[in-house]
Amino acid sequence: MSCDLFSLHWPLRVFGVVALRDSVDYNRNVIFYRTRDNCQTLTEKDPYLVLTGPSRAVMLLDPVTLEVVLKVKGATESEDKDFSFLAAPVMRRAVLSSCLLNTVFASKLSTLEFTLGHIVFSVEATISLEVVDGSWPDGFRGQFSARTCAVRISDTDDEEVFSHSEDKKVPVIGDGSYASRIDKQVVILLDSGVGKAPVIGDGKIKLSRCVASVEVEGKLIVSVKAWQIDNQVVEKEMDFTPMEADRSQGMLDVGFCTMKVTVAWSLVSHDPEA
Repeated sequence: MSCDLFSLHWPLRVFGVVALRDSVDYNRNVIFYRTRDNCQTLTEKDPYLVLTGPSRAVMLLDPVTLEVVLKVKGATESEDKDFSFLAAPVMRRAVLSSCLLNTVFASKLSTLEFTLGHIVFSVEATISLEVVDGSWPDGFRGQFSARTCAVRISDTDDEEVFSHSEDKKVPVIGDGSYASRIDKQVVILLDSGVGKAPVIGDGKIKLSRCVASVEVEGKLIVSVKAWQIDNQVVEKEMDFTPMEADRSQGMLDVGFCTMKVTVAWSLVSHDPEA
């Protein structure tokens, strides 16, 4: 996100909700939520919202509605400022390959860049990690992520595939493209920051988000990085072959502990009652 520097100044303490609604049930599928007492601090160098969703795959069949209600925290509640307030439909064009869809939404105080990973012929993966041997030591930062190795990847840079109006072209931040390649794009499941990874009583790691979409003929790659300040990074990853149902499991050994990775597979249903 960017801000109007005449009205606001970095850093910004932001709170509120960002959600998507699709035709499956039209309920809010929350991708960001912070209360006033638990703001996220945005800086000019790091203006990205830390997402905690979606809780299930988003169906991009009919127009999906993006809802944003964000505020900047002031010294008192009466000094809070509106940062971004919108409800805009995400219109789908014919896209036969996996790609990143990008657009921007400008308001008086901010500009929101929205990027959506469009995965064709996909299944839903729900990911969990559990420490089964050893323990996560104090002082080690942990970053857990997932990415998809897609088969049907779009190379187009000039096809208009994403807008919030059928008759109005939307400018895109970056190289001016409306679609870009999705391979190597990483979904952060958890970044513990300066603290240790949050492991609860039964050994499970408390992820910030756990759902990813994967092409049925592609691969899901789950990785973990662990490091101390000024120390060498330990990084391990493993890939999973998508299924329409059932579970996949594997082990990741980072030296000081071994983690079991479980992926629960399911079809992306059009029917909320299915």
